Amino acid sequence: MNEIMDFVRSGRIIAILRGDFGGREEEMTAILSETGITAVEVTLNSPGALNSIKRLAVQFGSRLAVGAGTVLLPDEAARAADAGAQFIVSPNRDVRVIAATKARRLASFPGCFTPSEVVEALQAGADAAKIFPAESLGPGFVKAMRGPLPEVRLIPTGGVTPETARTYLAAGAWAVGVGSELIGKDVQAHGWQERLRERARGFVAAARGKG
Repeated sequence: MNEIMDFVRSGRIIAILRGDFGGREEEMTAILSETGITAVEVTLNSPGALNSIKRLAVQFGSRLAVGAGTVLLPDEAARAADAGAQFIVSPNRDVRVIAATKARRLASFPGCFTPSEVVEALQAGADAAKIFPAESLGPGFVKAMRGPLPEVRLIPTGGVTPETARTYLAAGAWAVGVGSELIGKDVQAHGWQERLRERARGFVAAARGKG
C-alpha cells in the first residue's frame, strides 16, 4: 500500500487509458514511464481492460502504479485486483466498492463532487478522493477544501491540461488525473509516439512546477 501511494505521490499524475489502443498499451506506458509519469489507470469500459491491466502489471508493476478506473461494482474491484491492479478509481462514491477495494489491500480513489462526499469517502476507508468532474469545480474548490481538511488527498480529474494541472497542484491537490488531454485519439496515427512523449513531458513539467 505504501509503495502504491508513493508511486502516485512522486509523479503526481495518473495517466488514464480509456479506449481501444490496439495492443499499444505497453508501448504507451513505456513512453509515459520514461518521461516521469508513475501511475497509469486503465478504465474497465475499455476493450480488453482486464487483460491490459494484467500485462501492464507484469511489465511495469515494479516501477509504476497500475490501476483500474471506471470501477462501479464491488465484483469489478475484485476482478481488477485479480488482474494485478494496485489501485481502484471510480467516477462516483460507493462505499461497497471502497470496502471491496480495501479488502484486497488496494488504494481506493472514489469520485466525489461535494465536501460531504469527500468526507464520507474518507470515513469509508478511501485513501484519496477523485474530484470529478474537476472542470466543473475548478482549483478554487481544492483550495477551499484544504482549509477544513488540510490532510485530505484530492485528485482533480476531468479536463485537466498542463496549465490547469499546475494550478490544481499549487492549490493543494495531491495529484491529477489526465485522460484525453494526454492520451488522445491520435495515438494510432503516424508519429503518435513523439506526440505522446511531448504531451507527457508537458504534464510532468507542470507537476514539477517547471515551464
